[in-house]
Amino acid sequence: MAARPEITGRAIDDLVWLRLGDIEPLAVTFKVARRITGLGNTTLWKHAKNKRIRLIRPLGTRRTLIDYPSLKKLLSPEPTDTLPPRRRGRPRKLPMTQAAP
Repeated sequence: MAARPEITGRAIDDLVWLRLGDIEPLAVTFKVARRITGLGNTTLWKHAKNKRIRLIRPLGTRRTLIDYPSLKKLLSPEPTDTLPPRRRGRPRKLPMTQAAP
């Protein structure tokens, strides 16, 4: 039998903080990050290894948390990431500078 959440201090829903409106979390668990982003554990760990998201390990715990601002930055597109539109069809031939002998 599970203990009542008001006794244990655990939230009933992992995303309870979303209902608070203006309050933004400092860090989230991997479970919450998966639900927010739709990414899996392996992808989140890969981004952490490549330093695209920051991990937090509070002292005295075995839990690893994800820094929420770094997760937000990962998911928000940057204006410099836009590529020029691709042309349709076959690429144009480049002009020859000198004819081969």
